[in-house]
Amino acid sequence: MSELYQPTVGGRASICTWELEFSFRTKEQINKFIGLLMREEVDYNFEFEKVLDDTTTLYYITVSGSWAHCLIRVAELIKEVDYQNE
Repeated sequence: MSELYQPTVGGRASICTWELEFSFRTKEQINKFIGLLMREEVDYNFEFEKVLDDTTTLYYITVSGSWAHCLIRVAELIKEVDYQNE
């Protein structure tokens, strides 16, 4: 059985930190995503911006956090509100 690799420096653990920016095309998608994110046990840091141009509206969100499993969880939440080809 292999041991779990736990890198430390000076007795402190190395932690994955990340920042993810993505956008949705509808207000319903961004509202649903933020609702799901706010129900999580982890308090994620996020910023939201509505961007308008001559032809379209985009809803940008930037989420940041630590730990790889939290990044995976955010990706799972995005998948829940992403476009579904029926």
